[in-house]
Amino acid sequence: MAEALSIFFKGVVVLFTIASTLLAGYSFQNKLRLRKVRVSWRAGKLSGYPLFATVFLVFILLIAGIGYVKGDALRYGLLLCYSWIGSMWFISSYLASKHYITDYGIVKNINEPAQTIPWFQILDFVEQEKQEGSEFTFTYADPDQPVTSGLNQLRITVPHRKRSDFLRLVEVKLKARIGNYGTRFVDVKNIPNK
Repeated sequence: MAEALSIFFKGVVVLFTIASTLLAGYSFQNKLRLRKVRVSWRAGKLSGYPLFATVFLVFILLIAGIGYVKGDALRYGLLLCYSWIGSMWFISSYLASKHYITDYGIVKNINEPAQTIPWFQILDFVEQEKQEGSEFTFTYADPDQPVTSGLNQLRITVPHRKRSDFLRLVEVKLKARIGNYGTRFVDVKNIPNK
């Protein structure tokens, strides 16, 4: 029974190793597909890095280092698999958490098509100053749905160091349709709640 359980768990580790490699490959392929990226930045929760993937990778590398120092050769294969899983998870999470602003639109998550909004769908936007940067809320309509069925919003936080580049691109892409966006800064605290 113990032998069968051990084989099962090793099989699960192998499956996760393959799945994490495919996910990292998929994320990298999506990154390569992006054309004419004008501005991008890290947007993870841990100083721009993905929180859980980073913590997992650091933990696994620490455990692998301890195993190596102690000379635990029986577990090298298992530790190598976990290190690979952590590395692939980190790569896919890192690429997915970055925000990319292209000539074609805003890509908040390269692995989630619903978080990619073309410029022509954007109807309006609002900027709100935050401690970590400016939060932009873009209101957009789904081209397959009538405008009366409801609008969607996409929120992204632009770091202070990227704000001017980002605003320059927004100006070029939305000026003709939205008009005078120079007065678009709105303090949402002054908007009455309904």
